[in-house]
Amino acid sequence: MNTSAFRLTLGLVPSAGAFALMLAMPVVPDTLQFKAALAASAGASSESHSDAGHGGAQSGSHSSASASGAGASAAGGGSASARDEPANDFVKGVAESTVGTHTGGTGGTDAATGEDTTDASTADGETTAQISSEGPHPGVIGALSARADLETAGAGAAADGSADASAARLTDASTTGADLTGNSVGDGEAHGRAAALAESSTFPEETATRSFSRARSATSLSTLGGGTIAGGASAATTSTGGDGEASASTAASDDVSANSVGDGSASASVDIITDAAGSVDTAARTADANTAADGTAEAVNDGVGTASSAHGAGSAAAEASIDDETANSFKSVNLSISVSTP
Repeated sequence: MNTSAFRLTLGLVPSAGAFALMLAMPVVPDTLQFKAALAASAGASSESHSDAGHGGAQSGSHSSASASGAGASAAGGGSASARDEPANDFVKGVAESTVGTHTGGTGGTDAATGEDTTDASTADGETTAQISSEGPHPGVIGALSARADLETAGAGAAADGSADASAARLTDASTTGADLTGNSVGDGEAHGRAAALAESSTFPEETATRSFSRARSATSLSTLGGGTIAGGASAATTSTGGDGEASASTAASDDVSANSVGDGSASASVDIITDAAGSVDTAARTADANTAADGTAEAVNDGVGTASSAHGAGSAAAEASIDDETANSFKSVNLSISVSTP
């Protein structure tokens, strides 16, 4: 019986040659195999928000993506929109805001070192549009802005985004708009801002009237590496007033646009201001009319393939009369500038 047990034990013991062979063979634990399976990783996220009310609309979106290692890929995207239609005794109009962002990445392996390569991308966008009235006289201020920021790192990384905002007053011709569209691939960045303001007011009095209009627009863009972006903004407004034998009217409008690519930047801005006033002096029996129209425009670019332009126009007219005396005044401004690099 002891002999049988001894034989069984011998049967489970490897020979010296077999034991040496076992030592020579590489051992691959299960834990190492598990880690290899997790070498490729990816993740993405997105967050969006929007608000509307009190004559305004706002929206924003953020997206990010990251991928590391061969076979890994990730994509994220989001969008948001808002709309408000204020209506009261002073203002009636529409304010709209939309934004969208998308990101993606594809991981890989470095051919020389065998190490994992990582792609990462982020995209952010935000827009705001606002319509409001001020004071006891009919007037409006329509203001809006748009922003986009895109960043990518890695050969397979990509991001794109767009932001649009508009505001229009339905009781007169005051409008504003701004938009941005961009993308980035590989190692790159694209950043942009655009803003517009339209303001108009009338000030009627017993023997006088005044009209005021202003339009301002601006955009600023910059890019690095594989980034490209284009954008623009515009504003337009008119105002008329009349009281007895006095009348006044003003108008102002402008638009800017720019694009940037690679290692470059571009910006443009316009500011148009017009003012008109007419009045009569019932005691002295005289009439008076005054107008002003002025503005500035600027366009700047830096880098191959970049360009920007700025245009603006404004006019102001006033008239007043009493008895046989009549006063008239008219002024205008017209600006245009553009720059580009092939």
